[in-house]
Amino acid sequence: MPPTEQYGLFFEGELLPMRSLRTAWLLALCLGFIGADRFYLRRPVTGTLKLLTLGGFGIWWLIDLFRITREYAADGASMPLAGTNSLRRRLRMASTVLAAALGGAVFCIIAAPVTGTLTATVTAMNALLNPAPTPPVKEWVTIAEASAAEPAVPVVTVTGRLHIEYAFTGPAVVYLQPVKGPALTVLSLIKARSGATGVTLPQGSYTLTVSTTGKAWRLMAEEYRIPG
Repeated sequence: MPPTEQYGLFFEGELLPMRSLRTAWLLALCLGFIGADRFYLRRPVTGTLKLLTLGGFGIWWLIDLFRITREYAADGASMPLAGTNSLRRRLRMASTVLAAALGGAVFCIIAAPVTGTLTATVTAMNALLNPAPTPPVKEWVTIAEASAAEPAVPVVTVTGRLHIEYAFTGPAVVYLQPVKGPALTVLSLIKARSGATGVTLPQGSYTLTVSTTGKAWRLMAEEYRIPG
């Protein structure tokens, strides 16, 4: 007499074979998005749903990685999964590490544009609160003015290009005397005249001297540069 009948235990059919814990977990990990683990564990209905939703959009896939490692996990026939408690702990740890890695990747993907937006916002606010000084622009700068009261004046040119406007009431000679070297004649008039002329010369310091017989006259030297 079989031991089961001896003790009053009767089974109408043979017990189904136990499913492997390791195999079920590997199927859940690698093919869980198509429900392979559910089909393996004799759960065809939920396996089909998992297939149609691609692992429940990833959420079901991740949950099953932990569900399979539970101590009392069973298949669709209520048969426990074959595997040691040590194996369950290792697989549960692997599931935890995988979930943490996925969570970190999702956080980085989401946080990157947010961080970029915050950085751009802070930069814009700083620009509004601390505007950059307007860069200087070139303009016509008067560097010397001579008159009957002051016929000799110093001139310092930083560009070497002067624009001279004048108005004389008699013959006149205008020249620029450098610190060293011969004088440069700028203007020579044999009669009263008004006008303007341009002069190109080396940069540096000069003395602008006017010699004229006129009593009332004016002369102004300018150059186009950044003021200062």
